Amino acid sequence: MNSSLSWYAIRTKPRQEERAVDNLMSWGITAVAPRLQRDRGRRNPHLFPGYIFARFDGIKMLHRVHFVRGVAYVVSFGGMPAPISDDVIGEIYSRMDANGVIRDRTELNPGDHVVIRSGPLRNFVGVFERGLPGPERVQILLHTVAYSAHVEVSRLEVAKIAS
Repeated sequence: MNSSLSWYAIRTKPRQEERAVDNLMSWGITAVAPRLQRDRGRRNPHLFPGYIFARFDGIKMLHRVHFVRGVAYVVSFGGMPAPISDDVIGEIYSRMDANGVIRDRTELNPGDHVVIRSGPLRNFVGVFERGLPGPERVQILLHTVAYSAHVEVSRLEVAKIAS
């Protein structure tokens, strides 16, 4: 395995994620555009619309990657491409099926106790009520010291609490 290879986030041209992935792969570059689970028969929306991930040698291949059809630019900081940890990409891959669709392995049922893992409601505990129309949205009944409220959050922000 070549240790000079790193993962990078790539901004694509509008709605050209698949084109960019295909073109990078034709150059022998590993690339992925993770998608969310299909919403009622529609196309699978991208997990990160307008972005893909690719693994390449940032020093040797950066110039070539910039000119791949479908690519707008490689995400950079201070003029240098910003590598992404293998652990982050590994987590994405661990949740993808063979078609590149992210599937949550934990099934939620009404009444399950959940915790919100990120965002402004991080660490709030509530009760899962139902999935909502739209990609990966759920409704939770939150219980706080002073009141209860129904909130809608991304399914990816919710984790089931072991009973």
